[in-house]
Amino acid sequence: MEKSRIQDLVIGIVCAAVGIWAWIISLQFPATTQMYTHVALGAFIGLSAILIVWSVIHAKVPGGEVVQPAIFKNPMLTFVMILVYVLLLDKIGFFVASAVFMLGFMWFMGYRKPLTMILTTVGMLGFIYLLFVYELHVSLPEGILF
Repeated sequence: MEKSRIQDLVIGIVCAAVGIWAWIISLQFPATTQMYTHVALGAFIGLSAILIVWSVIHAKVPGGEVVQPAIFKNPMLTFVMILVYVLLLDKIGFFVASAVFMLGFMWFMGYRKPLTMILTTVGMLGFIYLLFVYELHVSLPEGILF
């Protein structure tokens, strides 16, 4: 398989596994939210399956490039950043964790304009606050500051 097809295969398998794990967890949700969650997870798992099948069908004959572990560095760092974000949500709260994650991820992706980064973060979190907390009265995870 050529390099990108192996990456697609690995990503598809990992995403499918995460989707199945989330589906099992979602069985504990209230019945009112289960349907939406299952539709979203079904789409996620379905798209993962399509990616797996597509990567296998379009595989090259043996003798293609050898995949080096170094090419997984950035995707794995991204995964770790998202995992830390999710783990910190209950500890420091949605808005603090999201602000730290957004600023850190923009920096990680190579964006270096502080004013734009701050305005984007404040704008996005302000919009989320107005829509979900103020208008829809949805309680988001609270932590140290908010």
